[in-house]
Order: sequence, then C-alpha cells, then structure tokens
Amino acid sequence: MVGLIVTQSGCIGLMSNLIHAVGGDKVPAECPALKNSKVAIVVMTDQSQYTDDIAARLLVRKLGGVLKTEVDKFELVREEVVQQWRDVHGWDNVDYLEMGKGVEAEKLLVVELTDMRLRDGATLYRGRANVHLKVFDIEEEEELFTKDIDEYTYPVNAGQYTSETTEPKFRKLFLDMLSKKIARNFHPYDFADTVALDGAIASQ
Repeated sequence: MVGLIVTQSGCIGLMSNLIHAVGGDKVPAECPALKNSKVAIVVMTDQSQYTDDIAARLLVRKLGGVLKTEVDKFELVREEVVQQWRDVHGWDNVDYLEMGKGVEAEKLLVVELTDMRLRDGATLYRGRANVHLKVFDIEEEEELFTKDIDEYTYPVNAGQYTSETTEPKFRKLFLDMLSKKIARNFHPYDFADTVALDGAIASQ
C-alpha cells in the first residue's frame, strides 16, 4: 500500500511537471489578438501628447521586447516609424486608426499612461500610474480590446530609498515591471511569475 501511494504521488508529480512543460497550467491571454500580426505600439503619457517623452519611449521598447519574445509570430513596427508619423502629423494627433494605417500596421496597441509618478515622499522611490489599454484592428477599423489598470504600483510594499539608486535607474525598473504587467494581457503566463515581484529591487 505504501509503495502504491508513493508510486501514485510520483505519477501525480510527474503529470504536473508534464502539464507545466507544455504550458497546460498557464493563465491564458485575455486578448490573444496580437498573434500572427504586424503590430505598432504607441504610448501616450501626459507629456508625450505634446513632445517626445523618455518614459513613453522606454515603455514602447520594453513592451515591444516582451511581446516579441512571448507572442507567437508577432512582428513589431519599428519605433522610429511610429515616431516619424507623429512628427509629421503632430504629437497631439490621437486618431489611432489613421496612425495604424499610416505606419502600415495590422494591429495597433495603445497604452495611455497618466498620472505617473516615481516618488512617495522626498526620500522614497515608489512608482504609480494609471494605465488604459486599447487594441485596434486596423483593416477592420474596429476596437478589439480595452482595459484599465488603475493605480498600478511598484513596488507594492515599501519602496527604495533615494540614497540607494537614481531616478533614471528606478524609472527603468518601474517601466520594466509595468511592461511585463501589460504584456501578460496578450500572452499565456505562469501565475508564479507574478508572485514576489518586489524582490527585483534587490538586484538593482
């Protein structure tokens, strides 16, 4: 009987590992529409509506990198192509369908990032932002997906003292974590990857 229990337990563990190996236990993408598509990403911040903004540029690059790795047959429209279109048509132009057509994208992922702040008091870095996501099918001229991520905060607990890092380094960390949070809407992921994220600060 003991041998049977051990064998069964071993089978369960083996089966669990096999399921994990083939992605059977992953959380499915909420919006799988970016697969097999040529996608342009545009990030609109409070500042980027009028001029180039470092936070917008960093988030585009980080988000694009994650999606290229995680989404099947994902082709990214180059950042400079989107920037050139905005230079010509105006930074305050928010006609997303026209933007998508202009950069020859099949899908357009819009990230509207508002009220972003990196400090919690004078001596602590702790990032916060409100995020609104939209995905457009350019050929069909329709909005496929919309979602709000209200008051995204990183790190969730405590923060990092200003004496321990610099604002540019913390900005990169905050936007890196945010890009992964956003990307998980568009690809399957292991829930374990969302646990204890505050620990990333220790490696900075």
